[in-house]
Amino acid sequence: MARKTSSGRPMLSPSLLRRCLRSVQGWLVIIGLVLVAGFGNWFAHLPSAERAKWGGARPVLEEIGSWTVGITDNLGLTGRDAAIAYALPRNVKPTLPLPFGQPKRADPSKTPDDIQVLKRQGYWVGYSPTLRHAVWAAYYVPQEKLLEEAPERPAFARDRSVKDSPAPDDYTRSGYDRGHMAPNYLIATRYGEAAQKETFLMTNIVPQRPTLNREPWRVLEHTVADTLSARSEAMWVITGTVQNPRRPTIGKRRVAVPDGFYKVVASLKKGKLRVLGFYMDQEAGERTRPRFTIRSVDELERLSGLDFFPDLPAEDQAALESVEATRYWPALDLF
Repeated sequence: MARKTSSGRPMLSPSLLRRCLRSVQGWLVIIGLVLVAGFGNWFAHLPSAERAKWGGARPVLEEIGSWTVGITDNLGLTGRDAAIAYALPRNVKPTLPLPFGQPKRADPSKTPDDIQVLKRQGYWVGYSPTLRHAVWAAYYVPQEKLLEEAPERPAFARDRSVKDSPAPDDYTRSGYDRGHMAPNYLIATRYGEAAQKETFLMTNIVPQRPTLNREPWRVLEHTVADTLSARSEAMWVITGTVQNPRRPTIGKRRVAVPDGFYKVVASLKKGKLRVLGFYMDQEAGERTRPRFTIRSVDELERLSGLDFFPDLPAEDQAALESVEATRYWPALDLF
């Protein structure tokens, strides 16, 4: 029982007072964590240019934001999409890699004029003999998998359909990985082993820093293949390179080293066309979170010198490409 004063009123004992203080401290900690998480969530949904203004604090704030964005975005409570109302024209085959038109050269200073379109079983690739690597690769992503896991990786091989194709040994001891544009895992699981083998042709390969290729780029490839495709009725991807004007090269055949890499992911669901753009440069660190590399399609077109959706009406392009999405697509479209 609580002790009483001479007037008969109860007096808090020291032990009871300590328990009350601990309770207050606990609630203050909880409230503080909620406020910090809420601020991080808000910060995570700012456009990339706004987050960049926070300088060295940005990675920390993005990390805090990552605590909750997966939950709130999946429920559709936070974030925004780059989206328009849309239906594919009846004369367009949806399972082709490029239902919105082949990437079109828009800025000659950033895109070579010798792109050859090579059509494979699971993807199409725009290969440049000048650069000696793929400029872009495009593929349709079926929702159903043929294989649950990708088979054992085949060997890289020269592409005999292309004159003087790069060779695997052009990358040997260069400091760069042989990076896929049309990805091994997605093409293998959706199109089978023969299609997987074609992703190892050197016309589908680009020089990528090992830290980029083995960490954030690999995570992004799996996110597209598994997470984003499950939230779509139909999905298409264009992956490509941003050229380095200084154009360093590797290997005997002088394979050009790109500055960075992008993905443009388009999805149709319930009469809505949505896009997500991603960009990572060669120096992206192993802790880079793909979610925070989202960019507008307009920005990716400026970087790459390509027009990605040339067959879309101009007003649809303007509405779709100017918006930078701030989330992955929701798992549940509640709102």
